[in-house]
Amino acid sequence: MLDSDLIANFPEYKKEISILLAQDSDFKEVAEDFLFCKKELERLSLKSNTDLKQQYLKTLEELKEELIIRLRQDYNKELIKSE
Repeated sequence: MLDSDLIANFPEYKKEISILLAQDSDFKEVAEDFLFCKKELERLSLKSNTDLKQQYLKTLEELKEELIIRLRQDYNKELIKSE
């Protein structure tokens, strides 16, 4: 389930997500945090606690950036291997 939820957010990195989730525990932890944060934001959207929402939005953006960096690094490694 973790991989399908993450792929839904980053479909262009489907292959890299599968590889990293299986091989990189740090990546998996960041992915879990990202998805948790995203779900909490959805839950909070029903409430009006804007300070907490802002904190979650900031954290979500930071986690997204971290995931993209890691996905691109893996993607670049795969490109180099295939050349």
